[in-house]
Amino acid sequence: MGETHVSAVKSSPYIDQVFGYEPEVGRREERCRELGITPISLDSLLAREDIPLVYIASSNDTHIELATTALGAGKAVMCEKPMGQTLEEANVFIDAERETGGFLQIGFELHYSRMYQLAKEWIDTGLIGTPVNIQCRYYCCEFHGKGSWRSNSGGSFLIGEKLSHYLDLQRWWFGESPQDVYSVAAPKVVPYFQHPDNHQMILRFPGGGVGTLNFIMYIAETHEHDPLTDTLEKQSDDGHFLQFHICGTHGAIEGDVFKRRVRRWEFREGEKLLISRLAETVSYPKEEDQLWIHNTHGQNQRIAELVARRLRPEVSAGDAYETMKLCFAAERSEQLGRIVRLDELSCAPALAESSV
Repeated sequence: MGETHVSAVKSSPYIDQVFGYEPEVGRREERCRELGITPISLDSLLAREDIPLVYIASSNDTHIELATTALGAGKAVMCEKPMGQTLEEANVFIDAERETGGFLQIGFELHYSRMYQLAKEWIDTGLIGTPVNIQCRYYCCEFHGKGSWRSNSGGSFLIGEKLSHYLDLQRWWFGESPQDVYSVAAPKVVPYFQHPDNHQMILRFPGGGVGTLNFIMYIAETHEHDPLTDTLEKQSDDGHFLQFHICGTHGAIEGDVFKRRVRRWEFREGEKLLISRLAETVSYPKEEDQLWIHNTHGQNQRIAELVARRLRPEVSAGDAYETMKLCFAAERSEQLGRIVRLDELSCAPALAESSV
């Protein structure tokens, strides 16, 4: 992920030089040579007034310390999710942003990804009426590997690290946060994971809408990179799924990552039954996968522009906090074996910025 961030900011017209920090000096020097950037110590980075923006793409357990330290030093901060490993840590993020008045944006790049933006545009223009039901199915292979910090992470790691994106989308599309969540995990199949390898969630929203998320991290065929084979075409029929359906009162939307398409249906009441008509299909070429699916590049370039122009984050820290609170509520639901209301979780102060 660090390499992804470096690639984006090196091509930004708002950035003159890129520095890299890694706590182990030898690794820092080696990695910076590989990426073509300048190594720097943390103390020097924090002290230099000509470094206004810090991107944090380190392991999850370091996010809170690095982000709060950088904010305290007057830096603008873009930090990868999750926003802390506990709700208390997420509260510290909010406190640090409020106390410093600094710029803090969490990496929910799907807000910048065309597939999900298009769905949001269709919803906001009323093309499917009022959303009432959102379904997300995400099946993949195991790709963290034995002994990695991800596979060794405990608790409900995958919810905050990976599934937070798709919970965040449901909040964005419904235009509100859910009131409660019920989540369960079946026994593990991946023996060396220190956390569940599957999660099945049901969300209930105040307006009556329902969302589901069905995630399994092992069913798809193990990915073996072949430079002569298009990855998504290969994975489209080997058990991989990343697909959502948004059902509204007057139509529906489907997004399918592995088919590289977004479709929209229109509903009308016929004389004998409800009529559904496929009204629009938008496809995109594989060369635009990043733009449509995970536009981290565009997000990071936009954040550099926002900071350079002294603008505020487009996805506020308060909004990111609401998604993280949902992740922690889902984790608690699995621990307690019951529905968990989000208002059971203590709330951070100063959430007026929340802007679903």
